[in-house]
Amino acid sequence: MENAITAALSQQIVLARALDVAANNVANQTTAGFKAENARFGEYVTQINNADGQNQTVSLVYDLDSYTDFSAGGVQATHGPLDFAIDGDGFFAVEAGDELRYTRAGHFELNAAGELVDRDGSIVLDDTGAPILIDPESGPVLLSPDGELQQDGAPIARLGVFVFDDIQSVRRSGFNQFISDAAPTTAENAQIRQGFIEISNVSPVKAMTEMIDILRAYESAAQVIETSSELARNAVQTLTEAA
Repeated sequence: MENAITAALSQQIVLARALDVAANNVANQTTAGFKAENARFGEYVTQINNADGQNQTVSLVYDLDSYTDFSAGGVQATHGPLDFAIDGDGFFAVEAGDELRYTRAGHFELNAAGELVDRDGSIVLDDTGAPILIDPESGPVLLSPDGELQQDGAPIARLGVFVFDDIQSVRRSGFNQFISDAAPTTAENAQIRQGFIEISNVSPVKAMTEMIDILRAYESAAQVIETSSELARNAVQTLTEAA
């Protein structure tokens, strides 16, 4: 009975973690450029002798880590001149304080200094790692087919798109941004669409189904604990009465 309770408790712990991950995915299913997170678990299986001297298999589940699904989301037209979506692999680079971060959320705007920034105020960088300056008093910003930003027919900068040899080196850092200890390279011939943003790659139906499955499994583990506890109480009561 103790083994059943221990196994069920270990399952509840990892299911609570999985529920947090699934709930965060559901909450961000409409967030531009959001990448779904997936929990990853391990299982420890061993043989022990139970009270009857019989071999019994005990399975304990434990939380390994989580990983990000970097697959591309769909694109949505906004017709905003400062909205951009990457068609293919890569990230926009932004400067948040002294830290270099990466994002797929191309919902950009201008700050008071005329710098192109994301919705968090992080400065968007060009392909050389420099801020992109736009004159708000000049004409509209246009994106050329080769990724060059132009204003009044003159080039401003080339919007930076960066790729990593090992995508698993990229990890989350704050809201909808990523960091990596590895140095990226500039994407050659990156395809960027102006007036579009990439939407979340979370599948609402899949995410909700996962949450329901997790809740059912959690309830099942809770039932195992309740049943085992009841059997233990009955056994103690029987022994007490027999004494």
